[in-house]
Amino acid sequence: MGPTRIALVTDSTWSLPPGLAESFGVRVLPLHVVAGATSVADVPGQAERITGLIRATTASTSQPTPGEVRDLLLSLADEGVAGIVCIHLSGQLSGTYGSVRAVAGDVSAERGIPVEVVDSRTVAGALGYAVAVAGASLAAGASMAGAVAGARECAATSRVHMSVADLRHLQRGGRLRVPQLAIGTALGIRPILEVRHGEIRVRESVRGSARARQRLVDLALRAAGAPKDGPREPRSRVSFAVHHVDSPGAAQTVADMLGRAAAEADLGVDRLDVTPMAGVLAVHAGPGALAVATARTRGLIHS
Repeated sequence: MGPTRIALVTDSTWSLPPGLAESFGVRVLPLHVVAGATSVADVPGQAERITGLIRATTASTSQPTPGEVRDLLLSLADEGVAGIVCIHLSGQLSGTYGSVRAVAGDVSAERGIPVEVVDSRTVAGALGYAVAVAGASLAAGASMAGAVAGARECAATSRVHMSVADLRHLQRGGRLRVPQLAIGTALGIRPILEVRHGEIRVRESVRGSARARQRLVDLALRAAGAPKDGPREPRSRVSFAVHHVDSPGAAQTVADMLGRAAAEADLGVDRLDVTPMAGVLAVHAGPGALAVATARTRGLIHS
C-alpha cells in the first residue's frame, strides 16, 4: 500500500456485505457474543452459531478488548498508512467507541499518525453506509477531514427502523431507553423501534407481522423523501439495508416491497442490501427481528 493511504475501520455491527468492506479496504473490528463460558467473535462465518446460541440460551455481548483494538491499529500503522479513521456504532449503545478512542490516542502518539475516532450515533446499515461514503470519498481524492465530514453527514441524516417480536431482549440488555411498555405479543402486537439521537426508542406498535413489514417500508420511504404527498424530508439518492435475525424470507419480502415502492416514488437508489443482522445486534433484537436502514448516500456508492 502507498504511504499516503488513509485506512478505514468500523465494527461488526455495520451489518453490510463483506464485499463492500473489501471494495473500500475497510477493516471490520468484531464485537463478541457471550454465552456462559463461550465467547464467539461476531464475524460472518459465525452467524449460524450465534443464532443457535440466541435460541438456546441467554446470551450477552461484549465490545472488542483494548488489546484487539491496539493490534488492529498497530497493524495498519505498520502498513505505512498516513492516517486512520475509525467509525463506530453509537456510544450510547456500546462502549466500543470509547474503548477505541482510548487506544487510538496512544497509537497516534507512538506512531506519529493521526487517528480519528467517530461516534456515528447510529448502528447497522446506517453506520455501514456512512463508512462506505467515507471510503468512496477517499477513493475520489478527499482528505481525511473531508471523508470524516462526509461520514458524519451521512450518519446524521440516516434512519434505522426495526420491528421486533417483543421488547424483552432489548430491555434485558439495557438497550431500550424508555419505560417498560405493556406489549401484547400474544395478540400479535409488534413494536416498531427507531434509532434516534443515538438511542433505541419505541416509535409505535402495530398488529401483525404483515403490517409491521409494511410500516417498515413506509417509514423508510418517508426517510428517503417519499411519498410525494404529506410531510417528507428532502430528496437525494439513498441506500437501503434490510436486516433480519434468522428470517431471510421475510427480509427479502420487505426488500421487494421497498424496491417496488421506491421505483413508484421515483427515488434514486444507490444500493439495496439484504443481510443478516450482526450477531451482537441479533442478541438484543431477538429472533424474528427485521430492520431497515435508510441512508443519504448521494450517488457516492453503488451496487
